[in-house]
Amino acid sequence: MNKDSLAPHSAGSAPESPSLADLLTPRPGHVRPAPADASERPALRAVPPSLTPVPATANPAGDSPATVPLLLVQAPAPQGALALVWMQRLLGGAQPHIAPSLYTVAEQVQQLQPQAVLVQFDSANVDAATALVAQLQQAFPHIPRLAIGHAQDAPCLLAALRAGVQDFLDLDAPLDPAQRVVSQLLARPAALDQRRADAAPITALLSARAGLGCSLLASHLAWHLQEGLSPARSGKAAVPASHAADGQSLHALLLDMGASGGDCAIYLNTPGEFSLADALSQQRRLDKRMAASALSRHPSGLRLLTMPRHAALPAAGEIDALVQRLGQYFEHLVLDLGADTPLPVMAEVLPQASQIWLVCDQSVASVVWTAELLQQLQAIGIAPERIELIVNRHDSRLELAASHMAAQLQLPLLGNIPERRRPLMQEVNRGLLLQAQRRSEPYVKAVGQLADQLLAAHHPQRVGHRSGAVGPLQHLLQRLRGH
Repeated sequence: MNKDSLAPHSAGSAPESPSLADLLTPRPGHVRPAPADASERPALRAVPPSLTPVPATANPAGDSPATVPLLLVQAPAPQGALALVWMQRLLGGAQPHIAPSLYTVAEQVQQLQPQAVLVQFDSANVDAATALVAQLQQAFPHIPRLAIGHAQDAPCLLAALRAGVQDFLDLDAPLDPAQRVVSQLLARPAALDQRRADAAPITALLSARAGLGCSLLASHLAWHLQEGLSPARSGKAAVPASHAADGQSLHALLLDMGASGGDCAIYLNTPGEFSLADALSQQRRLDKRMAASALSRHPSGLRLLTMPRHAALPAAGEIDALVQRLGQYFEHLVLDLGADTPLPVMAEVLPQASQIWLVCDQSVASVVWTAELLQQLQAIGIAPERIELIVNRHDSRLELAASHMAAQLQLPLLGNIPERRRPLMQEVNRGLLLQAQRRSEPYVKAVGQLADQLLAAHHPQRVGHRSGAVGPLQHLLQRLRGH
C-alpha cells in the first residue's frame, strides 16, 4: 500500500469505520490530557540495558499533530532504526512516541497512557524484550502490548508470543494487516487503570549513607500515620484496648526494604516470623485476611514487613507486584529504603511513590554522598523534581544551614528534624518510640507535622475527624499539660 492510499477520504465518501488516515488526522478537543499525578500509577522495574534503543530521529517542527499515542521501544542499531522507518511508513508519515531508554519506559507509560506499547524483538535483545513485555503485562495490564520483528526469526516470534503480546507485526509482511491492527488500536477508547482509584498512597524515605536516622524517622512517621488513620483515635481518648478491638483493620503499613533490614522492627519492638521475603514468595495467596493475621502488628495497629538480612534479590517485577497488592489492603504505605536498598528494587518502587523524601544530616560528607545518590536515581528514571529533602538531626548552631544544603542539592526543603539523639536513644533502648504524648517534644512535633501534611494531602476526611474531635478547651488543656 502506497502513501496515497492513506489520504483522508472526502466527506461524501467517508466509510462507516474510520480509516487509519482518519484516525491520524488531528481532531480538536480529542487530545487526551496527561494524568494529574503520574506517581499514582504502578511502576515498572528497570530491565538490563541490553535493549538500549537507538536515539530517536529529530521530530519535525510542530510534530504534536503528527504524533500518535503509540509508544515504540526499539532494539539496538541498526535494527532499531529500521523499525522506526517501518513504523513511519505504517503510520503514513506520522511519528510514534519513542522510549529513549528502558529506564524511562515506566515514566512514559504513566505520563502518556498510550493506546499500545510496541516492543521490537530481535535476536540481539530477545531476553530483555521478553522481560520487558512480561513486566508491562504485570504493571500495566490495561495497555495492549504488541511485538514487532521478523516472523521468519522463529525464536523471537515464539519468545514474543510466550511473553504475552496481543499481536506480532511482521516487518517483512505487507503493511495492510499491520495497518488494520493499528487502526483498531487507535479507534478504541483509551483503557483506564482501575487500580488508581483505591490504591494507597506511598511515602518512600531513603538516604545516601547508613546511620542518618532514616529508619528511625520512618518508624515514627508510620506510627503517626497509624494514629491519624485509626478511627479509634478520632473520637474519645484512645486506650490500648481500643486498638485490640481494631485488630483486623488495616490502616498504615511500614515496609523495611533495606538489604540489612530489621532496624524498624527493633525500634518498634515488633519482631515477627512473617518477613517481606515470605510475602514475596506467597503473594499469590496473600489476601486481605492473611495480611491482617500474618503481618507483624505493633500495639498501635501499625503493620510491619521487614526484609530479612542477606535475602536474595527479588525477581523482576515481584516487589512491584507486592506493593501494588498491599496498596489495595492498606490506606497508606511507608517504605523505608534506607541506604542499602539495591538499585533495581528502588527502580521498581520509586516511580509509583506519591512522595520521595531524601534524608540527609548537616555534614559535608552527607551532602556529597546525597548528590551522588541523586545521580543514580536520575539514571533509573526518577526525576529530581519528585524528590524532597529532609535535614535530620538539625542544629541551628551549625554553620551549614539546611537551606544552603537544599540549594546545593537543588532540591526543595521539606523540613528539618531537630537533633534529639539522647532522648531518642533513651526510648529506643527501652524498646519504645519517643513518647508521642509529649507533644512539646521537638522531634515528636516535627514528625507529627510531616504526618499531618500526608493526612491532609491524601486523607482529608480523617483530618476533619481529628480536628473536630478536639475542641478549643481540649487544645488549651493539652497545652497546659505540655502535650
